[in-house]
Amino acid sequence: MNELVICRHRPGAGEGVTTVLTIGQDGSVIGTDINLSLVLGYSAGDIEGRPLQTLIASAEDNPLCPDYASYHESGRPLTVTLRHSRGYFLAARVVVRPAPVTKEKPPIQKPLVVPKASRATGPDAGQTSSREDIARTKALLAHIRTSLASGGLPLDFQLMEASQDKNGPLCIEILARLRGPSADDSAPLTPAEFLPLIERFELSRRLDRQVIKQVLCHLHVNPHIAGRLGYCGFNLSLGSLQDRTFPAFIARALEKTGLDPSTLCFEIPAHHAVAFTADCRHTCRMLKQLGCRTALDGAGTTMDSYRLAGRLPVDFIKLAPALMKELHEEPTHLVMIEALQRIASTTGKITVATSVENDIVWRRAQGLGVHYVQGRIVGEPRPLTELGKGNRGPKSAGAIA
Repeated sequence: MNELVICRHRPGAGEGVTTVLTIGQDGSVIGTDINLSLVLGYSAGDIEGRPLQTLIASAEDNPLCPDYASYHESGRPLTVTLRHSRGYFLAARVVVRPAPVTKEKPPIQKPLVVPKASRATGPDAGQTSSREDIARTKALLAHIRTSLASGGLPLDFQLMEASQDKNGPLCIEILARLRGPSADDSAPLTPAEFLPLIERFELSRRLDRQVIKQVLCHLHVNPHIAGRLGYCGFNLSLGSLQDRTFPAFIARALEKTGLDPSTLCFEIPAHHAVAFTADCRHTCRMLKQLGCRTALDGAGTTMDSYRLAGRLPVDFIKLAPALMKELHEEPTHLVMIEALQRIASTTGKITVATSVENDIVWRRAQGLGVHYVQGRIVGEPRPLTELGKGNRGPKSAGAIA
């Protein structure tokens, strides 16, 4: 027998929940664990007894079978495309290993006196804790889906400022937030709390579109803000980067709102650009045809990001926050920023220093020729509604399909 250790693959964001399937000699699933529903959406009864091959998206591209499993008992991870219970396909990291051989244990003598109910300890405590974690995850996932369906996400913005001209046009980055699942939760959830679930359950494309809808409608009903706007940045997920209908969605939104496309900038995470360069290049070109701009976000942490900073058809290079930390004490950070600045100057791109927290880093970035600065030194994130107090007309994202 073999075990399949399956972990949903999220490039650049670590690993997600792991589930283990036990595979019999005939290639059928004979055992599962409690994380099966979180990873693949099935219950144990759905797949136990079924051939493993029915869970694989393509037998030609992913010939996962007993012979294949036996060959890869070394534990080397592989990327496999699996079929989710809801019908879509997902990429997962799979490790095949021999199933542990367990000796039959003698029956445990039960005590004659049954103790009073108390907190579970021992192996049962771990199972109880796991069940509670799954219940919380399912509740949060249901809340996320409801929030995306109803719209009205609480959005924040953070200012960007030109390092040489503080009286330039209004430049902002949009930050997605999510209210807590309980009515008692006054503070919104942090991205670290909800983004992993959104990515794991293929909801990132819906989140991106909902954020864009709300912001464009806010600008549409507040033309005095739209008229001052020079840069409005949106973070793009991998789902949107690989969605070939995304540029058409933006084109329809611009047509309905009449906004200047050159004020919209779509920020592509550097780790996505490295792993999915062709998709990013295609998205950049399609958005550029609409008149929008794009940015490489988080450049400077890997050698590949330096190469892509020069070769990708982006308009902005946003420096990784790690480069700005201890900039005044770390000479190698200065060298790396200088290299990115030279790339930008050679290719006609604009640089943005992110996570600038104090005057010392501000002055260093300014001295290096960085064009824009973003961080607490410029302004903390604030609710998007504070951009325009005198809203006119309905503030609904439904006007954009």
